[in-house]
Amino acid sequence: MKTNEIFFSAAAAIFLTAAVAYYILTYNVMVSEIGYAGSGECARCHEAVYSRWKKTPHARALICRAEAGILKEKAALDSMHRSIGETAEVEFAIGSHWTRRYLLSNKTVSPYLYSIAAGEFSDYYDENYKRSDYTRECIGCHVTGAARKPAEKGYDISYFEPGVACEACHGPGSAHIAMSDTGMIVNPRKISPEKREMICMACHTNGYDKSGEYKFPLGYKPGRDLAAYFTNMAPKPGQIKYNIQNRFTYAADNSIEDRKRQFEYWKYMFLSKEGLSCEDCLDFRGAIPKKEPAGRPFTTPVEKNKPDFFTINEYCMSCHASLPPFSRYASNPQDGEKIITKCDFINKNMKLNEKNPDLSCVKCHRSESVHDHYHIIQSVRE
Repeated sequence: MKTNEIFFSAAAAIFLTAAVAYYILTYNVMVSEIGYAGSGECARCHEAVYSRWKKTPHARALICRAEAGILKEKAALDSMHRSIGETAEVEFAIGSHWTRRYLLSNKTVSPYLYSIAAGEFSDYYDENYKRSDYTRECIGCHVTGAARKPAEKGYDISYFEPGVACEACHGPGSAHIAMSDTGMIVNPRKISPEKREMICMACHTNGYDKSGEYKFPLGYKPGRDLAAYFTNMAPKPGQIKYNIQNRFTYAADNSIEDRKRQFEYWKYMFLSKEGLSCEDCLDFRGAIPKKEPAGRPFTTPVEKNKPDFFTINEYCMSCHASLPPFSRYASNPQDGEKIITKCDFINKNMKLNEKNPDLSCVKCHRSESVHDHYHIIQSVRE
């Protein structure tokens, strides 16, 4: 090694050692000890962002036992479980938008699927549900800080916080909070576009962790290389069939490019009206939407006899139709009665008033924040 190379290597080592020593002496924390703090801690300084996040599906990605126990369909579910001899209690519920599944105390996933839009259980039934294991198949993408811990028989999965919370996208934040140092937290805006997309791809594409045991990238943290934690990706249902202009080509080579194409496919299919269950990789079997002029919603499917995609208002109302002030009109609309709301362009059927076709929910309820609903719609339209 040349003299100048030795000098610069030594200088770099001294600088890094000094930096680490500075943080240890000043903040009494080791980098290896950086842990999760919880979204409640984040809210102390980021109250506005926190309040927006709390309204998103990410915040309710895992419905815990107490809340799951008071779901309106719980009595019917218990009755169906008794009819098949299932005695395990509901530990968690997953799904707060289109469909809902139930995670049982024996670690299996209930065979029944509840349609939130229809307000009733579908005819879906998983005959192999006793072979399921939610700790290995799904929970890692519905919590923050998933980690493997020793159990009586092998290992189990623990987590720091239910739901996809702040630190799921920003990484563990205890050092950032203790030091008030923005350099000690991941800001997705300040990392490369590829690393930024990996944060989303960690859950919105499929595969196994490096051990081949878990169907989520166990150990991955934002800012790292997802390829080091996630492998054995399989095509999502419909990905090959609806491979428009080779945009969603499945190469089966475990490359990050292959994963990007699956992520693009997921984004395109996300606004479809028809879906099955998480068990089917959210198999939204609709047509790819045409790119329409800015300011207009997707309304026209590419192929005939395929389900239309949601218009922007339909997408919003797929959740808000079941919430006040819309809920009583959705369940029992009165002839000639209008919804009493500032959104007076929406009629009793939750559709756009034909006299005001250019008005939409996002005309008033629009935000550029990644922590709320609008960015999902906008990213697809762009």
